[in-house]
Amino acid sequence: MPWFPLDQYIWDFWFAWWAEELHLFYLQASPADCDYNPERRHNCSAVGHARLTAWGWQEVSREGPVFARSEGDRWDNLSIWTGSIIEHPVTGVYYLFYTGRRWDDALVWTAHELQRSQNIGLATSPNLTHWQRYRDTPILPNPGTPFEGVAWRDPYVIQGEDGLFYAFISTRLKESAFDAGGAIAYQVSDTLEAWPNPPKILVASEEFYQMEVPQVFWRRFGNQKRLYLLFCLQQGDCSQQRYHQQGEANCQTGTYYLYSDLVPLDYPDFPLCKSPAKLLASGLYAGKLLNPETAETPLFFAFHWSNAAGQFANGLCDPLQCEFKEDGTLVLSPSPVKVRNCRTRHRCFRHL
Repeated sequence: MPWFPLDQYIWDFWFAWWAEELHLFYLQASPADCDYNPERRHNCSAVGHARLTAWGWQEVSREGPVFARSEGDRWDNLSIWTGSIIEHPVTGVYYLFYTGRRWDDALVWTAHELQRSQNIGLATSPNLTHWQRYRDTPILPNPGTPFEGVAWRDPYVIQGEDGLFYAFISTRLKESAFDAGGAIAYQVSDTLEAWPNPPKILVASEEFYQMEVPQVFWRRFGNQKRLYLLFCLQQGDCSQQRYHQQGEANCQTGTYYLYSDLVPLDYPDFPLCKSPAKLLASGLYAGKLLNPETAETPLFFAFHWSNAAGQFANGLCDPLQCEFKEDGTLVLSPSPVKVRNCRTRHRCFRHL
């Protein structure tokens, strides 16, 4: 069930359920718009949409992206970056939180590159197909200090067991070493339409320059639970401290994770995660687990960062099973699995 579209570059992705049918949303860019250079895809990106069928992933529409940049002098008129989708628990409306940038914003030197400031917007849909912007300004604007004021992207929005909504965001701390300071912030709200509470820091790392595309979840172990954080980064995002302490084998482009000690089920806050971070999948980027809170061995999806020649690989990998060990560590199956029944959230695979 790998997917390698012939007419689009694709990369970061996120999931949504329509009843029992799994849908995939992903960043895409036309090779022609990028002058057939995948390194230029970030300024040409929009959101594509596919669904899982018995024959694998199938695009929902061939007429173009399902969601794209704004026209005119808007805050998101450059390109759309990574987001996430949550279904409203009462109305059933789907909420797409997405990253956007503005053409006319000045390029800012960060420790690694020139970037424009990023903000997070909101669009809604009754059916996962037709999306309408909720308003013409960001729903989660870049807050600046104590963050660097540039990185504010890749929202991952969930509803907690307490009924509140949590938005986890990839960012960087302003006061940090040039090769460190990657952070995951979060904001909390009792509604999806307004986020008045200031951001807090879930994780701030001395190991990495950045921590991209987060996924945060609790996993129960009997009458206790652990907090998990998945994220991804490039090899060059590992700090000198990380290289010195963990070695090159643990400083690879790919998907990483952090996890906490066991805490009671009614633990009222986010516990500290153990350090150092562990490498889960080398060469597989933006990795996500499907139903990690409830599936016994959830499926792990990611996109291939590069091919054997070191070029952008442009394709979603076959899913792998993920096993949760008693000590909290994660182990991926050595062999991929194949979808058997795509119309169930809980039992949808078999071994290849």
